[in-house]
Amino acid sequence: MDYVYFLIIALFGSMISAVFGFGSGFIVLSFGAFLLPLKDCIALTSILFAAATLTKAFLYRKEIDWELAMTIALVSVPFAWLGAEALARIDPEPLRPLLAGFIIFSAGVNLTGYRVTLPSTFLVTFLVSALYGFVSGFLSSGNPVKAVAMEKMGFERQAFIGVMAATGIGVNLTKISSYADNGILQPDHLPVGLALFVIAIITAVLGKRLVLKMPGEQHKKGLSFILLIAAGALLFK
Repeated sequence: MDYVYFLIIALFGSMISAVFGFGSGFIVLSFGAFLLPLKDCIALTSILFAAATLTKAFLYRKEIDWELAMTIALVSVPFAWLGAEALARIDPEPLRPLLAGFIIFSAGVNLTGYRVTLPSTFLVTFLVSALYGFVSGFLSSGNPVKAVAMEKMGFERQAFIGVMAATGIGVNLTKISSYADNGILQPDHLPVGLALFVIAIITAVLGKRLVLKMPGEQHKKGLSFILLIAAGALLFK
């Protein structure tokens, strides 16, 4: 029954991610860890992430800035590997409050209506990619970092969701490879992993329909609230 409840949590988290571009990570990890051992939870969410990013990248392929997405995806991969390897050797706890504070500040500024922008230069893109990749491998999900940067670069909601997904494909596949090599991801995870794959596809399709009906300003406010929840999840894990 624990796996059934885990799949229900994954369904809810994946739906949030389908509408706002991210969110499944901290929802599934925070609540799933009450049901399953943390390493099993991390392994299974990596499958959910990979399936979701592949599906959303396909659904939003026409809205994606593929040059930017490929830059982020390629640069983030080696840093994701470094983060995943560091997880086996370094205590990640000291990094959590610093990252959470940054996310809270950024989301708080957004909710005031004041907009801070980031230029879409190669240097900014490289730095965002490196930080996103490392945090993703080290703390399991670096999407809040990437979401803050993408929002500051001025992407509209469909392009935002598409770029968030496309840039996560390489990182998620890298994490699956690393987790499999380190024994975190095991063959007995396959049945639940297949169910998670189906959940990711269904929620991505339904999420796109909801996004098309949602006003842009409402989507931005929802994104800010999701960021605040993500920061809280980081603080209290």
